[in-house]
Amino acid sequence: MASTARQQAFSWETLRDLSQRLLELVQQETQILARKDHGALWQLLPEKEMLARRLANTLGPLSQEAQAFAHTLEARAVRRQVQETLRRIEAVNEANGRSIAELLSIHQELLSLLVPQTYGRETHRALPAIKGCGLSTEA
Repeated sequence: MASTARQQAFSWETLRDLSQRLLELVQQETQILARKDHGALWQLLPEKEMLARRLANTLGPLSQEAQAFAHTLEARAVRRQVQETLRRIEAVNEANGRSIAELLSIHQELLSLLVPQTYGRETHRALPAIKGCGLSTEA
């Protein structure tokens, strides 16, 4: 029982550290979006994906045992920290997602103005392609 509690405590502390780092990354992402430094988003993506995977992999085995993990005040405090951090990550990530979706929509509309038959959302009558501006199907 003591080893299980220690193992669970380690997992929750690991989750706390992972979730805190992921929160820092999504907050960095918010700052990058505000600066309009869209190329820097690509630099965050690998670490963000890795942390999200590690969080999911760590949460999976803990989920059933987590309900019983409330033996000490410290353990409950760590669990609450993790839960709160995960809620904050979700909120910030959703806001960032909306910003990115809006940015992509703006770019798609711009491209549809330049070459409507290639990038438009609606079906347009085919216009003659502008030399150098169309996409081949192989691309």
